[in-house]
Amino acid sequence: MNLNSTSQLLTRNEESLTGKVLFANPEDIYPHDLSKQADVYAWCQSKANFDALARVGFAEDKLRFSEQWTQADGSEFDHVVIYQPKAKELLEYLLAVILPCLKEGGQVWLVGDNKSGVKSSMKRLEGDLEEVGKVDGAKHCLLYTGYKRAPSKPFVFEKWVSTWQQDVAGQSITLCSLPGVFGHGKLDKGTALFLNQLNDHRFMSDVANARILDFGCGDGIIALWMYNKTGARITALDDSALALKATELTFAANQASDALTLVASNGLKDIKGRFNYVVTNPPFHTGVNTDYTIAESFFMSVKQHLTLNGELFVVANDFLRYPPILDAALGSHTRLFRDQGFAIYHGRQPKKR
Repeated sequence: MNLNSTSQLLTRNEESLTGKVLFANPEDIYPHDLSKQADVYAWCQSKANFDALARVGFAEDKLRFSEQWTQADGSEFDHVVIYQPKAKELLEYLLAVILPCLKEGGQVWLVGDNKSGVKSSMKRLEGDLEEVGKVDGAKHCLLYTGYKRAPSKPFVFEKWVSTWQQDVAGQSITLCSLPGVFGHGKLDKGTALFLNQLNDHRFMSDVANARILDFGCGDGIIALWMYNKTGARITALDDSALALKATELTFAANQASDALTLVASNGLKDIKGRFNYVVTNPPFHTGVNTDYTIAESFFMSVKQHLTLNGELFVVANDFLRYPPILDAALGSHTRLFRDQGFAIYHGRQPKKR
C-alpha cells in the first residue's frame, strides 16, 4: 500500500524514531512499517485505518480503535507521532490525551499537509512543549517536533464533552459532542433542514417496529430525533470512534440507551440485514479534499440493505454530484428540497414486479 505524503515525510526522518513510539490518529499503514525498527503502538479514531493496520498484521495488542488512549493501553513513550487533523480542536484533544503517556524528555512529532493548517499548529505545540521547531518539509507537507520537559496535566475525558440543549424540528433534545465530531458543539444547518423535512414525512403505520439506520451518525442528533419521532430501535454507524462515543453519550443523556445499537464501520460492510429507513448526512471529505468514494460506495451498496419499498433519505451540499449516483443505485430519486446551499434527496427500494 502506498504511503500518504505525510508518512513519506516521516520516513525521511525515521532514523530518529526509535524506542517506544505511539502513533495518534495514523492515516495509513506506516506504523506497521516502522514497527520493524521500533516498539510501535497505534491509536486509531478511524475504523478504516484501524482495519488497514489489522489487515497487514500490526500487533493486535498494540492497536486500539477508541475515543481515547489510556495509560493502561501504554505509557512512557519515547515518541508520539500526531497527524494534523482537519479540526483544530481535535489537535488540542489529542495532545491532552497523549502528553501524560509521554515520558519526560520524550518527543512529540506533528506532521501534516500544508492545507490542513499544520503550519499554524506550531504555536499550539509551544504551549506544552519546549524546543519546538520545524524538522523537515516536502511534497507540500511539514514536520514539527517538540520535547516534553515537565509533567503534564492528567487527562480528564469528561472535560472534553460538550453538552447542550437543542430545539429542532419539534423536539428539544440534549446533545453531546467531542472534538473532531461533525458539527461539534452546534447544529449544522443542513441537519436542521433535513430534520424539518423528515418531520413532514409520512412514516409507515407500524413504524415503531421498523428498522432504522443512521449512516454517519456524528453526535447522534439525527438518530435520536428519529427515535423520538418513531419509537423504533436505531442502528447508528460511523467510521469515527469519537462520533460513536458522542452518539452513545447523546442517547444516554436522553435516557434512550436501550434503543441504540452502535456499529463501527467504514461503509456498510459490517452491517447485517435490511432496514425500512436509512437516513444520512454522508461525509464527503478525506482530510481537506472532497472525496466522493465514501458516499458513492454507500449509495451503490445501500440497495442490499433496504427492505422492499424501504426508503433512503439524504441531505448534502447541493454542489455534490449525488443525483446520478442515486439513480444508478436505486433506479430513480426525488429531490425533496433545495435551498440555502443544501439539497435533500429521497430514494426507494423498488418493489419486485
